[in-house]
Amino acid sequence: MQITFVGNKTKATGLAAAVVILGLALVQSQAQSVVYNFADGNADGWVQSGFGSTPAPAVANIGGANYIYVPIGGFQVANVTSQNSFNGPALFAAMQAAAADPTGYDISYNYYINTAAITGATYLQVGTFVNTGSGYYAQDYGSPNELQLNGTQLASGQVFQGTITINVAAVGYAMSPAETLYRLGLIENSNGTGGVYFTDISVTPVPEPASLALLSLGLAGGAALLRRRQA
Repeated sequence: MQITFVGNKTKATGLAAAVVILGLALVQSQAQSVVYNFADGNADGWVQSGFGSTPAPAVANIGGANYIYVPIGGFQVANVTSQNSFNGPALFAAMQAAAADPTGYDISYNYYINTAAITGATYLQVGTFVNTGSGYYAQDYGSPNELQLNGTQLASGQVFQGTITINVAAVGYAMSPAETLYRLGLIENSNGTGGVYFTDISVTPVPEPASLALLSLGLAGGAALLRRRQA
């Protein structure tokens, strides 16, 4: 779990960012993946419901990135299924691949929590769940949680943001690759009001060592190019 204050940001140059994007593309080019970054301003099939199909969450731009806002209330608070009309086929392919090779896949998301907009809360816990057409259900929730803020943090008025990444096998998700429907969902548990912003929600392959080496070479080359330009 990573928690960072909004004031502590690291700025990357356009060239370095391009190198990273190229490297990640090489890493993931031969595997199924899906990423929800809401760049089109739509919720892309996500809904504010654990197992329902409505309503769509609002999309907000924070620091140049689009997030969906999911209010606190209930437990399973949002989901997207492989039958949605946006990128359902991509989600199906990624979840099916994760079911066939759970050690080789991660689920990840970026979160943004403005505690000044949360009231009456002494705890906030965030997690994920999966569900399939056959009725299989599993959640990554417990001790430790994927993300947990206590009463002191929630009363601070601070902004907390970061990235959560879990391995499908490590958290015990054991879906069948023979399913005809897959659901990916978000959990929020709290005794207050407010909500959490999410973006870059993804199901992606774990980079293989050879691909990581290739990415490292690309990053090294980018760094060298930056030094030459700055000289």
